[in-house]
Amino acid sequence: MQRNMNSITTIKTSIIILAISLSLWNCTERIDIELDSTYTRLVVEGYVTSDTAAHWIRLSETSDYFHNQAAPAVTGAEVAIDDGESVHMLTESDTLPGWYLTSPDYHGIPGRTYTLRIRNVDIDKDGMGEEYTAASAMRPVNTIDSIQIEWFDTFVSGYQVRVWAWDSPDPDWYAFKVWKNGVLVTDTLYELIVQNDEFFNGNYTYGIPSQFLSTDKPEEVVEVGDTITFEINGITEEYYNYVIEAQSQVFPQTPLFSGPPANIRTTFDNDAIGFFTAYSVNYSSTIATADIVNGGKP
Repeated sequence: MQRNMNSITTIKTSIIILAISLSLWNCTERIDIELDSTYTRLVVEGYVTSDTAAHWIRLSETSDYFHNQAAPAVTGAEVAIDDGESVHMLTESDTLPGWYLTSPDYHGIPGRTYTLRIRNVDIDKDGMGEEYTAASAMRPVNTIDSIQIEWFDTFVSGYQVRVWAWDSPDPDWYAFKVWKNGVLVTDTLYELIVQNDEFFNGNYTYGIPSQFLSTDKPEEVVEVGDTITFEINGITEEYYNYVIEAQSQVFPQTPLFSGPPANIRTTFDNDAIGFFTAYSVNYSSTIATADIVNGGKP
């Protein structure tokens, strides 16, 4: 009898929770939210990689949530990257305000720590120059033996990128990207896949699925003869955690069980926001053949 009563109580509780959930879900009343303004802060985006290329640092100011214009660019700053051996001064772009570029032959070296220094900015408009710094070590990354693309059709359709490579015996954190015919198609933080090596530390991966090309996106549709390139980045644990936090703010949240939105971690001092990181890079490519492109499709 007691067991039956407990079951009835559990069912009643479940019904009450379901009713509350449905009532909240069906609520369509318009609510205008007034958000207060806050003080202006410096926003920094940028990175250093082991690729030889013109690297960039972007500086802007924060703006209100409902501000319908681009964030104000920060111009006239002095931006430098110090690797402990030399200091590289960046040059402000002539065409992109707030963008600061290295020389085209610049590249990072795994094992070194890179410090970004920003001077000659006055974000709080008090007439006094401010200085901001952030630092990141560049971790090494193993080479990739090979990759393969494979048709995948469940709740989404497309091609998963499978990777064969050794993982080092040390703790590692990775970021995975995909290029198609020389164009980066996973070009947003939303599409970046980050992974630690908790489940394969020190082992061979044997074709682990690591990225995905969706047929729902025209730029990711694979045709016969396309060159698919997989990019692996050896990232820091700090950047791994940053990406996880940033994506949690972008992906849909469950209102009843998710926490409130919160500021994402930053690597900068002096109350700036944004993230600066250094990471090493390796690539592996494959050509899409007819059997792969048509494999599994009707």
